[in-house]
Amino acid sequence: MWSYIKENFRKYPSQMKVLKKFISVGLSVKKDNEGNPRVYCSDIEVKASSIAVALDVDRRAVLDILGKIIIDPELSRFFAELEPVPDFGKVSTRLGLGVLQIVATSASKPGIISGVSQIISRENISIRQVIVDDPELVDNPKATIVTESPIPGRLLEEMKAVPGVEAVVIL
Repeated sequence: MWSYIKENFRKYPSQMKVLKKFISVGLSVKKDNEGNPRVYCSDIEVKASSIAVALDVDRRAVLDILGKIIIDPELSRFFAELEPVPDFGKVSTRLGLGVLQIVATSASKPGIISGVSQIISRENISIRQVIVDDPELVDNPKATIVTESPIPGRLLEEMKAVPGVEAVVIL
């Protein structure tokens, strides 16, 4: 999908900005009862003007991209299925949960999450959530792991030794 989006929208930076934001926060695009394209955060409609203000783009860029999404079968199917996902990383300490942030040497290196989760599992700590930044959307992607209980600091060096891990931070 990324190559399709880049190929079709590379000449339209404002529209690309809108598309990336829709994907990064899980905003879907669907037709309303009259067949007009609308933006939704789950089942809550988000106005095009609000999106334009938040992204500092012209409202017409948002409306143009909505029209393009609806008439393109591939884009329409993709954007109709997007859903927002809550990120508990920033509030987990208030919930008594643990938070771990992992920076990889390369976001495409396989086995990083597996290696770190094996160390966590060996400590009999449950993982509640894993959110990994998409390198197409974020310049410096990271993985955030939310655990049932705080991670012991003694595990940091072992996690840093997992192939592909550049840094590990307990938040």
